[in-house]
Amino acid sequence: MNLTRARQWLIMFSGLVVLGVSGFPDTLTVLATDDIYAAGHSTLPATIDPGTFPVLASVTADPNQILTFSSVTGMVGCNFVITNGPDGTCFPGVSTTVTSYGGLSGISVNQANMFLVGVFLGAAEPAGAGPPILAYNYSTPGSLNTSDSSFSPALDQVFFIGDGLTGTGTGQQQVFDVPTDAARFYLGFADSFDSVPSYYDDNVGSLTATFAFTEQPSSVPEPRSVFLVTCVLLMGVFLYRRRLKQLR
Repeated sequence: MNLTRARQWLIMFSGLVVLGVSGFPDTLTVLATDDIYAAGHSTLPATIDPGTFPVLASVTADPNQILTFSSVTGMVGCNFVITNGPDGTCFPGVSTTVTSYGGLSGISVNQANMFLVGVFLGAAEPAGAGPPILAYNYSTPGSLNTSDSSFSPALDQVFFIGDGLTGTGTGQQQVFDVPTDAARFYLGFADSFDSVPSYYDDNVGSLTATFAFTEQPSSVPEPRSVFLVTCVLLMGVFLYRRRLKQLR
């Protein structure tokens, strides 16, 4: 076996290890009218001026998955005017307070509106009161910050995404833990200042989001990863010894 052939084997086995822990990116276009509260339902919410159905990505259930965004670009706005990027805000200083609806939780963000949100669903249609409402940027016990580095939303719990960075257009990539039983992931907007989601008809613009589901690094490697790494190491030792014999 020559060195060229050896390299081919090493590349092949290394590729298997990478594929064991990495996902492939997906890109979706999210319209400003995409109503996150239509996620998982066959009909639009029975509210004032509901939006359009949100965009969907499938999820393979895995207890160690994380979601990250490599890029969220574009501009959106309300009142028929383009005003802001994925972090908001259409109306500066105005807070978003959406009540729970259709089995999905509401969302509350202090002094921000018209930002990108997401929700994980299982296989069943959302129903009931929904999980607790997530609150951001209120500087109170239990409140999250949109600048936090990681989040752990539950199934049916609407959460803030924005541009997926700790700052607006800057900072580190944020990490979203994927619920173990997640089967679907939706992107859209939560439009309301103090009531159920409504008034999507005057929203304009769109965002383009590129994201990936990957396996969370663990201090204890999974059996398949251990097996593949062992194969690579053994192959390297075998080729090294074979090469030494040829040189003698």
